[in-house]
Amino acid sequence: MKTLRRINNIAFYTTLILFTTVYLGMLAQIPLGIIQVISAIILSYNVYLKSNYAKKHLTIYWILTLTELYLFYLEHYHYQSSNDYIELTVMVFFPMSIAIYFFIVMRKITSNYELKKIKS
Repeated sequence: MKTLRRINNIAFYTTLILFTTVYLGMLAQIPLGIIQVISAIILSYNVYLKSNYAKKHLTIYWILTLTELYLFYLEHYHYQSSNDYIELTVMVFFPMSIAIYFFIVMRKITSNYELKKIKS
């Protein structure tokens, strides 16, 4: 779990730093999203049934992630618009909000998991 958290931290902070140039930050969101989805799958598999906190917040994360994918699909294939605010919301703000949420949740879940592992 420590390695998983470390990889997530590196990807998250790298993405934040690359947002000093918006274009590179948007590109960095792609590997960050992939890393976070893989991390969420691993966390869901290992900790989902062991902690009510993990169950609640991972469920919220999956709902948010699937909603973002659905919005992205709708925006690009069904309701193509040239509204820059909609584009920024769907492609930058909403994904980064989900990334920040997962970053916070993952830190708490992995720290609790490590504490329980040490105690037993």
